[in-house]
Amino acid sequence: MYKFLLIAALVPAILAQTPVRQCPNGAGLPESVDINGCTTSPCPIQNGAPIQAVARGITSPVATNGMTSYIVIRLAGLQIPFPMPDGLEDACAVGTAPGTCPVSAGQTFDYTLDHEGQALALTGVTVQVEVGLRADDNSVIGCLLFDAQIVG
Repeated sequence: MYKFLLIAALVPAILAQTPVRQCPNGAGLPESVDINGCTTSPCPIQNGAPIQAVARGITSPVATNGMTSYIVIRLAGLQIPFPMPDGLEDACAVGTAPGTCPVSAGQTFDYTLDHEGQALALTGVTVQVEVGLRADDNSVIGCLLFDAQIVG
């Protein structure tokens, strides 16, 4: 009976995760990721609409005083410019829990990206999105890839 209750409690948590992949640079993946509640690939992303993403269980391989976030979008292997909006690049100030920074090597933390949305000149296409965090020395702390379909 208890095993059933444990399984019943874990299944929704597992199913609510966004399907992500490891980046080619080998940076670690978070324990779980939720991007706008997406559970299938490609994730439908409304062009210009807000994006909320939560990565839980990121373990830093390095010690750092600060972290910057970045987003890279690729279409058919070509990189599309996507500058991080002002105010969102400082992950310590807006993405992690207060008191997270500085981060020590081996420390685990969560990161939240709350993006107001940005209109892209792309609609009806599937793109590869890379989201990551960099340390002060520009080394990658964490990174993930997911596929997104930009819908109008």
